[in-house]
Amino acid sequence: MRVNVGDPALVELLLDYFDAETDCVAVQVGATEIEVALLGSYSNDRHNDVVEDLVAQFRRQQQRR
Repeated sequence: MRVNVGDPALVELLLDYFDAETDCVAVQVGATEIEVALLGSYSNDRHNDVVEDLVAQFRRQQQRR
């Protein structure tokens, strides 16, 4: 799933965040965009929901800083 981060300064932080997940692979594919893949058996909808949940958790963590 492609995720548009919006802020180039957050790309590296989000990549590090996904790297900390044991079942996740994330690579930068643009100045403000990353591609995220979860390892395992997920339906497309479930995969996207999990990635969206992880991005939402990341954004909440960034707001608290």
